[in-house]
Order: sequence, then C-alpha cells, then structure tokens
Amino acid sequence: MAEGAGKRDYRTADERAAQMIDAAHAIIERERSTELTLRDVADAVGASRALAYAYFADRHRLIEAVLDREAELLLGAGLDEAGTDGSFAERAGRVAAIYLDHVARHGSVLEIVMREPEVMRELQTEASAIRSRIYRRLTRAARRDLQMPAPDALALVQLLAVIPEEAGKQWRAGHLDRTEAHRLCSRLLAAGIEAQVPRPQGREKAGLDDG
Repeated sequence: MAEGAGKRDYRTADERAAQMIDAAHAIIERERSTELTLRDVADAVGASRALAYAYFADRHRLIEAVLDREAELLLGAGLDEAGTDGSFAERAGRVAAIYLDHVARHGSVLEIVMREPEVMRELQTEASAIRSRIYRRLTRAARRDLQMPAPDALALVQLLAVIPEEAGKQWRAGHLDRTEAHRLCSRLLAAGIEAQVPRPQGREKAGLDDG
C-alpha cells in the first residue's frame, strides 16, 4: 500500500482554501505570470481538480483570493495610514518602506498580476482599491508640494513606486540586507523627488542684460 494511503484529510474548508491560495501565490511568483490553471493548483496541493473548483469557480477567482490576501497583509502593515499625513516626501517614504518589506517577505505577486490589464479587468479585489487610494493621495501631495500638474504628479508617483519594488527584490534575492535595501530605497526616492522641486528663476548672467 502506498505511503499515506487511507489517511483522511482533516483540514477544514478554510485551511484547504488557504493551501490552494498559497500554491497559486507560489506558482505566480515562480513563473512570473498569471497563466496558471486550477489543475496546476490542485496538483500542487495533492487535491482533485473537482475539489479546486469547489472552492474557486475559475482561475480569476483564485487570483482574486491571492490579491485579497496581499491586500490584507499590506493593510495590517499600515499601508493605508502611511499615505495620509505629512509632506509628499514623508508620505512616499513611509509607503515605500512598508511595500519594500512586503516584497522582500512575500514576493512580487501584486506587481505581476497588476501589470496584466486583461486579468485585472476580470477581478474585483481590495488590492486595486488600495493602490488607487494610495496613488490618489500621493498624487495630490505631489501636486501641492512640487507644484506639478496632475498628469505629471501621477507619472512621478508611478515611477517612484518602482524603487521599493526593486529594492525589495534585491533583498529577497539576498543581494542586499534589510538595512542596505532601505538605504538604497530612501536615497533613490529622495533623489527622484529632489529633482522635481521647483527652482526659482536664476538671475540673468552678468552683462547679458547690459545695454
């Protein structure tokens, strides 16, 4: 008889669903793609495809569950509050620090899924609402502090968001430790913001306005 044959699985429905979400998260992170199937996930956890469909109607609902858990982790870390008070630089720094830690600990699943608009159109997830809310707050702060038009401010926020993502990946891969990753992130954020600070018009060079 095969090892483990006849043993009953006493996990609850919630535990089974969480196991499948874990497996889906791992597949997305490993393959850097959302092209997973419920069969892939069922095989990964040693379950039948029918059981996977009993928990998730299709792969989009499974991906939705993965993102909802990501959102729960970020909210628990204080991401929503991080973007509410202070200058643009202060808000961006707090948000970036939390997201950097998240990427280092949990991977880049949010980035992988959210870069695929066809998939995102099929999802209804708190993660999208959180991102939109954070982007709106940071964009308003950038417009106020840097005197930028709205499209430019949003573009700046989107560009700066890449910094903690990449620093977190470097830490996760072992190329940087936590202190180094946060220092790199802070330095690049500061440089990116400083480059957009309005400068007073310089004086005319001596002699150019003579005569």
